[in-house]
Amino acid sequence: MVLYTLFEKITKIWICPCNFVCLAIKYNYSNIEQWMVLNLSDNNFFKPTVLYKEYMILDMIEKNSNITQREMSKSIGIAVSMTNDYINEYENKGLIKRKRHSTKNVEYFVTKKGSERRKVLNISYLSNSLKIYKSAKENIEIFINQIVDKGFIKILLYGAGEVSEILLQSILTDKDIPIEVVGVIDDDYNKQGQTLLGTPIISPDSIGNIKHDGILIASYTNKNQIMANLQNQNYDVNKILNFFQL
Repeated sequence: MVLYTLFEKITKIWICPCNFVCLAIKYNYSNIEQWMVLNLSDNNFFKPTVLYKEYMILDMIEKNSNITQREMSKSIGIAVSMTNDYINEYENKGLIKRKRHSTKNVEYFVTKKGSERRKVLNISYLSNSLKIYKSAKENIEIFINQIVDKGFIKILLYGAGEVSEILLQSILTDKDIPIEVVGVIDDDYNKQGQTLLGTPIISPDSIGNIKHDGILIASYTNKNQIMANLQNQNYDVNKILNFFQL
């Protein structure tokens, strides 16, 4: 579960270097078939490849023989006509068969060859997904080591968003990291008083009440405004780190 949580967040930031589509997966070492496909429609880095479409169509048919081409198209994010072309191609390759009850009522079945093909694609899918996870995790570890090298042990994160969540997850799950996040600062009144992975979210006015070595700006969109806020409070600029500039 830790792997999935961290990987799900990481894949929203780092670009996938592999040829096969890399998605966040719910990976369970006792059952390689347990996985979760993320919605790609809002993700500019991960777009459906031909292999992904083939895998998804075979997988959906194997799970539901009565699924329609429109339902498949919606799940993958492609036109119905394209799905029909893929179905015809897979049928010609002997990966699927269909049983026509009427012009509008068609059942689809994955053949033995198709089932074997789906499993091969699934293993490739998992393997390449783990590659991007490991690569991104290594980048985070390098960044965290830079923080340690600067003498920052007790830190405050500024910005209760995804970057802070990634950093917190990495720090909390790796006992070898000596960094302690003592709080997360955020200007949003609705977030203040809540927690992020068990770490309290505080207001900027509370910075002076918490013992810490420095503040890490963990927001790209608001980094300039955050820096201005800290300078207005006469906060020591030598104690400010920026996630996107280290």
